[in-house]
Amino acid sequence: MIKKNFFLAMFVFIFSCSNIEFILKEEDGTNRFKDKVLVVSKGNWERRFVTELYSIFGNNTKNEFILITTFVEKKENRIVKKNQVAERVDYFLEVNYELFYKTKECKIYNKKVVSTFSISPKSFGYNFGADQSFKELYAASIKNNIQKFIRSTPNNNSCV
Repeated sequence: MIKKNFFLAMFVFIFSCSNIEFILKEEDGTNRFKDKVLVVSKGNWERRFVTELYSIFGNNTKNEFILITTFVEKKENRIVKKNQVAERVDYFLEVNYELFYKTKECKIYNKKVVSTFSISPKSFGYNFGADQSFKELYAASIKNNIQKFIRSTPNNNSCV
């Protein structure tokens, strides 16, 4: 009797859960600019920024787009002690993106994207944790900046 009820309960449970759909919304993994962009960096050459650009846009094999970037890093001490030691530093990463279609005469899009983050540096000696935290915040801010630009680009390739 117990086995019969158990199997009946399992059958009802399985049958009632048969229409459940597990949905996980993920970002579209396709980058429409991958391997189609010639990246040109003007002005300040930040190694981490250029590395991230090439990791996202890949190698230029199709010569479809030209991306000219101008990178500017601004640093501002927000909280300063009496002995002029900064307790909190704000970083502003400004990137001006100019996207062209095949030639410089056909500009598709122009946008300035600003990313910010704050860090509380340790002033006494070498602090591995603070330095590692700074590197990770800097890299995440750069990646976020580039992703904001990609999401904001128009889907059509008409010249402005």
